[in-house]
Amino acid sequence: MSVERDFSVVFRLRPLLQAPGAEQQEPLVTVDEGAAAGAAGTHTAVVSQERKSWKHGETAEQHRFAAHRVYGCEAQTDELFDEHVAPLVPFALDGGYATVLAYGQTASGKTHTLSHCSAAAARVLSAANAARRPGGKGCRITISCIEIYGKTVNDLLDAANKRAAVAEDMQGRGVLARVTEREVTTEQEILTAMEQAWALRRTSATAKNAQSSRSHALIRLTLAPEGDANATPGVLQLVDLAGSERAAGDSASHSSERMAETVAINTSLMALKECMRARSGGAASDASAKHIPFRSTKLTLALKEAFDLFSRQPATTVFIATASTAAADISATLNTFRYASALLLVPQRLVVQEPDPRDVTYWSNARVLEWLAKYGGAALVRPQDVAPYEDGLALSRVPEADFMARLQRGSDGALQGESARRLYLKWWRIVIASRTLAKEARAAEWKRTKAAAAAASEAADAEAAREILADVQCE
Repeated sequence: MSVERDFSVVFRLRPLLQAPGAEQQEPLVTVDEGAAAGAAGTHTAVVSQERKSWKHGETAEQHRFAAHRVYGCEAQTDELFDEHVAPLVPFALDGGYATVLAYGQTASGKTHTLSHCSAAAARVLSAANAARRPGGKGCRITISCIEIYGKTVNDLLDAANKRAAVAEDMQGRGVLARVTEREVTTEQEILTAMEQAWALRRTSATAKNAQSSRSHALIRLTLAPEGDANATPGVLQLVDLAGSERAAGDSASHSSERMAETVAINTSLMALKECMRARSGGAASDASAKHIPFRSTKLTLALKEAFDLFSRQPATTVFIATASTAAADISATLNTFRYASALLLVPQRLVVQEPDPRDVTYWSNARVLEWLAKYGGAALVRPQDVAPYEDGLALSRVPEADFMARLQRGSDGALQGESARRLYLKWWRIVIASRTLAKEARAAEWKRTKAAAAAASEAADAEAAREILADVQCE
């Protein structure tokens, strides 16, 4: 098993629920087996939408939607997990950033699919990590769980559902703040945390489901390599997006509160789509690096690493779109597939940034100690008290008060108050400068990427022209 691409789109069809004694219905969404190995390795889902008109009577209009894989009604969740989620576990253990997103209409099997995949991931992760430990490659696993309800972020591992936050750190990463980080080792410990999170999640009755998810739920497993405190941790996160609904279509059975929830949900889902479309390059000019509007909602900021083109670590995302095959749900199914198919326009390859020796966040611990010794002068007799193990990236995350307290310890009190603050500000200025440097590097890389794409396109056009002229000469 391996991770084949940076971004994968998967469809999952929910079987019809046939009522006993009722007339048997045929599913109106099927997999086109003839297109199972279509262009670019895509599969196709076919939706038959019934139409009625005075002139033509009853007709069926077919809509076709491409995905990297389509799982029909007979497919088991284990098959989807084995092919698309299980490979993310070793990827994350090796330091990658893996995200699974589940999207779909209420009662389309979305939460069922993700819950099953989450439980299976707990089993595979705990076993794989245990197998790596004897060779010194194990990880310390911590789990955090949040729900995003409108503009509110709640901690799902806190019994009181305390307020949490989503923020951006100095390296531009989307981080979870003020959340419980529970260390877990065994499969059961991971499952217990997940079950607590699902139980505390906000649900409400809708026309489609008595327990519809009215918030986005995010489970983040952070995998920090044991024995290397400076290594960038791997991440495996599982995201159950709130049920997608049409506000107008459900207004008759919803209160004003439910309607406001629906508007907030759809706003955040559209923001997520815009971020992913921006990643594909369609919204960017040729002259500058694309702007991905991940700060527009709490959801998109939390998922920044899932669609950011420039990263310090490899990243991959699997987008699972679940859909009903029933006639009553065809409109919602079409909307789901339209949303998900648009994400196939996310072929842009992730750029893993190369270390720049001028960027402090790439400095080793030895380089950090050299800088501290140089600018701390004779007063800083023990630079290692300031950075006992931290490299530049880790030290850039140390709060000001902690940094200054370390300076005081390392100088036996010679550096404190204003003198310690001056040295801290000198350090902080190069941290800020390094961030600017990284932005410039991303812009330069974007220009190189666009130039390479333009050159490849021109070469392809020239080759096509030569082939046409060759055919003309043969005639």
